[in-house]
Amino acid sequence: MSELVAVRVDFSKDLAALFEKAGLKTPYAVGRAIDEVGNKTKTIVIRSVAKQAGVKYGKAKGVINARQAMGAGGGQYEIVARDVTLSLKEFGPRATKKGVSAAPWGKRRVFPHTFLGPNGHVFVRLGKARLPIKKLFGPNIPKEMVKDETEAAFFRASGEMLGPALEKWLLRQIG
Repeated sequence: MSELVAVRVDFSKDLAALFEKAGLKTPYAVGRAIDEVGNKTKTIVIRSVAKQAGVKYGKAKGVINARQAMGAGGGQYEIVARDVTLSLKEFGPRATKKGVSAAPWGKRRVFPHTFLGPNGHVFVRLGKARLPIKKLFGPNIPKEMVKDETEAAFFRASGEMLGPALEKWLLRQIG
């Protein structure tokens, strides 16, 4: 289930006159402005969540998609992240005597009693015996998107850019 987020925007100019002049072209201009700001905000969110989770930009970008206002979004721009918990193999694991060292959330630490298994995944034994074992995971991108610096970056970027983008697209429709 997705949560709806509303962004408050303060306009520097009185856009009522521009809305009035644009007339029937207003919905198109608003949709284009929302998509422009949404695409820029999505890029900022991906960069921020990648830094926050300690993962490469391409890996975060592969998990995050968007539905645009002018397309499948139906007038809304949605940034959607698949529910993916990243394996510790994505965070530069290295075998040490005490366990595997990896850097999720951008901080390297040793996971005691762990070992590298097939394809570079990190496992831990659940008891004294050889089996059973359990695979270890790092950050969950959707959870990281809605907290700390990434959340603040989303609200800051969308709030700052929407007013000027609306003005730009309304002026294009008038002129």
